[in-house]
Amino acid sequence: MKSILSDFQAMNHPLLYTLAFAQMHGISTYHRCTLIKTFGSANAIYQERLKGGAAFATIEKMNPEPLMAAWPLKAAAEELETMTRLGIEATCLEDAAYPNRLYQCEDAPIVLFSKGAKKWNLPYLVSIVGTRKHTLYADKVLQELLEGLASLNLGIVSGLALGIDGMVHQKACQLKIPNWGVTATGLDAIYPAQHQSLAKKMLNLGGVLTENTTATSPLPFQFPKRNRIVAGMSDATIVIESAVQGGSMITAGLARGYNREVFAVPGKISDLKSRGCLALLQSNTAQVYQSPTQLLECLGWAIPKSPKTVQKSLPINLTPICQEILDHIAKHGPLHRDQIANQFQLNIGLLSTHLLTLELNGLILPHGGAFYSIR
Repeated sequence: MKSILSDFQAMNHPLLYTLAFAQMHGISTYHRCTLIKTFGSANAIYQERLKGGAAFATIEKMNPEPLMAAWPLKAAAEELETMTRLGIEATCLEDAAYPNRLYQCEDAPIVLFSKGAKKWNLPYLVSIVGTRKHTLYADKVLQELLEGLASLNLGIVSGLALGIDGMVHQKACQLKIPNWGVTATGLDAIYPAQHQSLAKKMLNLGGVLTENTTATSPLPFQFPKRNRIVAGMSDATIVIESAVQGGSMITAGLARGYNREVFAVPGKISDLKSRGCLALLQSNTAQVYQSPTQLLECLGWAIPKSPKTVQKSLPINLTPICQEILDHIAKHGPLHRDQIANQFQLNIGLLSTHLLTLELNGLILPHGGAFYSIR
């Protein structure tokens, strides 16, 4: 009788080697990400291993021995079967659907497991986080914030935790704002259990995601790892309320480290739940959040035109490759230049010429960090 592993190997299933690579020990998150960006896929890394692994020496400060050891392909095949049974999807770092903002982080997960919509590359994404034991003031501020953002083509990211995170997801669902919850466990069981029904509601417009395989327990070290995804997926992070030692402080610090904007809601100096926000403001880690209008002005955001409007004004002299690039950005943007180059197998010099053509024709907008979106 054939094994599960041999079945997936016979199918040449693209996820088999990614799942095995993700479960290997002795390789840092940074080096996993670097290896995928260097070789293009986990399968390519595995093939290099079979050739002797000489190319692994090009990766700085990495011990190649774990890569040359046996890969946990059987465990990967079992995980793949479990994912299929539970309806869990996987998005690899090299996939076009991978969150492009997270892609730019040097410690980005090499694979994300998700349920729901994968619209992680909306023109605007904001992470909103806060304490588990919030005040009525936080409730009021959050309601005003989300109502002010509801008209934008925007998505919300949070941690699906009790307290403000859960309130973010609940209110976003009520306002029909796409929102995603990043969990610190696998997707076979929603954590915390109190949010199982909320997670189901979120699937209608957004969803839940994690970097963890099934059967991953909510151990303490998993939560800071989760927080880096919350911080890395978005253009900006807003801390509604937090104690000085709160997990939201970790998220804010990570966002700042990724060169993303951080905002904090000021509160009473006597309120323990506001002292984290006040500390962020005092250290210049965060800007003061005052209102949705002020937030949009600080970020330079406006309501974007729909791709349909753009299509009507297309010039008739676009080359086929320019048209393909434009269509790809319209569907998946904003996208980083490297993602576009990888998609169309173009060198940066030639791609820059095509992007400049589209920009001069008023069809795309360049953003900081070599990102491009439809105008």
